[in-house]
Amino acid sequence: MEREFSPINFDNTYCIKDSIFSILRTTILDGKLEPGHHLVERDIARQLRVSRTPVREAIQKLENEKLVTHVPRKGVFVSGFTPDDVKEVQLIRMVLESLCCSIAASKIGESDLKNLESVNFKLLEESKKGNTAKSVLLNKKFHESIYKAAQSPHLYYFVSTLREYINKFTKVSYTKSGRIEEVFVEHNEIVENLRHHNCEKSYISAKEHIRKSSEVFLEMAY
Repeated sequence: MEREFSPINFDNTYCIKDSIFSILRTTILDGKLEPGHHLVERDIARQLRVSRTPVREAIQKLENEKLVTHVPRKGVFVSGFTPDDVKEVQLIRMVLESLCCSIAASKIGESDLKNLESVNFKLLEESKKGNTAKSVLLNKKFHESIYKAAQSPHLYYFVSTLREYINKFTKVSYTKSGRIEEVFVEHNEIVENLRHHNCEKSYISAKEHIRKSSEVFLEMAY
């Protein structure tokens, strides 16, 4: 059966553009499109069964985010990550996540703390089973639980825009022997500081966790 799409009108073109952007962005950050891959607007539009205009707009957003590069007379190609790119993204993440932890420390309840502990133990258990992919997902759940506990919608939005970058970095850093066990300890420290509603220590422990994560990724990736 052929795939069917609802007609696109002027009012929902923006949503279509965002959907295409999200699909392409996720595919690039997941590593399914490697650096140097040629993105052909016409082919993408045909595969997604949309017009070329929202595809062109989505590619422009990717270019603004430095995920693709336009080469005159040749086309658009997936960009590679340099160590400086990684350091910049991780610095932004460090500022936002540390702030999330600091704010969450003043608001978090016992049920949220128990959930964080449970997720962290599951992360370690899945690692022992050799299920690194599941551990990556649980890491995402752990951090997102803290974002939500901060009860700051705007901050949650900004830090969430980095999630796909963080997942990419996490997958690589978790390939280092013993790293997940280190993460378990670092997460526990964060939880304990949150439990004592210590905003300053929560900020510091989150900052240190991300600093270490960045170091491990750079060590494994380059």
